[in-house]
Amino acid sequence: MEKGKRNNNDGKILVIDDQLTVLESIVNLLKSSHYSCLTAHNKAEGLKVFKEKKPLVVLTDLKMETPLAGIEFLQEARQIDPDAVILLYTAYGTVPVAVEAFKKGAFDFIQKVQISHDILLPIERAFKYARMQQENEYLRGKVNIADDGGFYGAVGTSPPICDVFEKAKRVARTITNVFITGETGTGKDVIARGIHYYSQRKDESFVPVLVSALPEHLLERELFGHVKGTFTGANADKQGLFEAADRGTIFLDEIAEVSLEMQHKLLRVLNDRRVRRLGSVKEREVDVRIISATNKDPEEMVKSGMMREDLYFRLNVIRLHVPPLRERKEDIPVLAYHFLKKSNSRGLIKIDKFSNETLLILQQYPWPGNVRELESVIEHIIALSNSPIVRPEDLPERLRPTSKRVFVDTNAELDFKTSKERLLQTWEKQYIETLLEKYDNNVTKVADAAGLNRKTIYRLIDNRGIEFRKMKIDN
Repeated sequence: MEKGKRNNNDGKILVIDDQLTVLESIVNLLKSSHYSCLTAHNKAEGLKVFKEKKPLVVLTDLKMETPLAGIEFLQEARQIDPDAVILLYTAYGTVPVAVEAFKKGAFDFIQKVQISHDILLPIERAFKYARMQQENEYLRGKVNIADDGGFYGAVGTSPPICDVFEKAKRVARTITNVFITGETGTGKDVIARGIHYYSQRKDESFVPVLVSALPEHLLERELFGHVKGTFTGANADKQGLFEAADRGTIFLDEIAEVSLEMQHKLLRVLNDRRVRRLGSVKEREVDVRIISATNKDPEEMVKSGMMREDLYFRLNVIRLHVPPLRERKEDIPVLAYHFLKKSNSRGLIKIDKFSNETLLILQQYPWPGNVRELESVIEHIIALSNSPIVRPEDLPERLRPTSKRVFVDTNAELDFKTSKERLLQTWEKQYIETLLEKYDNNVTKVADAAGLNRKTIYRLIDNRGIEFRKMKIDN
């Protein structure tokens, strides 16, 4: 979604709790993770803030002035906004209460003993889901794209990426399902949108679905829709995303995260080209092109039993693999100027060029976060720049030349690939250790600085044998 199209309250979360110390602890934790917070001390005040400020996400205690005040808030808030993303938390929860909360439309139900970083993961998922809702609302209309060369605004001149562009343009003319693989941040979503844009379906809807952001019970509702009265709060029929994409394209991102049960339901849609809303006996025909993507190895997922082989074969009619940025370093200057041009066109601070030394540093950096990390770096430069020329000192600290160096093992017994992989692993270890030291082991801040998600940071900590202690949270 374009920045200008986003809600002004895009990053706000409303926290409701009648215990001041608990409220302050949660708010401090959220602010340390770069969330913008609104607060309320009871249900009535929470509803007032919810109506006036329209936060993107709400986190409310279950037990306040009444034992089920949180559920009462949930019901009333969803009457105001049926798409409200609301999480409940409590230290006194039971399974029946959690079930009731989900029936009333809660996004998640958190049973807490004390305030800790454990609550950040469901909140992060809630924000992903809420932003996806905003994006779907915008993208269901006609998509206006100013083609900036390359492939739908994805740019590059290196042989690996040009090969992807050429294949994507050829497959766009067909109605074949496409399976896109590649590391996080390589631009799989841009390729998917490009395939839609260059197809005969470009005047119809492109509907992206980040399936990993949705709890299982919500994913089925979102994909297939429901009829009035199917569950508490279902006050009207609602079409699912497959219906919304009829005659257009649906993009199932991070498809490897879908449960086996949901994979079976998706397979039925692929086979029959029909969907049935929850609570209905009527099937509806859909003419949908399916593009899916994953940052994992799908063959390994099939071998391990995490992905159905029959579903994989139906999705993987045409396979496109987007190479990581470190394998197409000649594209880094092209991409850097592309992102610079985009920012300058928005009327931000005018920057004319990068110095040669700066471009050399950018090309030497291994970019673990790929194209997404590079774009984040350019935005950092523009936000802090006071010169028309980008120099090395304008780069984020982690990219600047330093006395800390990784020395390559030139042992002739190592082949090129092994030596390269060992060097990258050593660099990744030093890079993450440096950020952990800088941000006092705050993984959320480390992830933000690196342009990666927290899950990836934890994986790197584990895989690279990095000593790590979690931050202490004052209760």
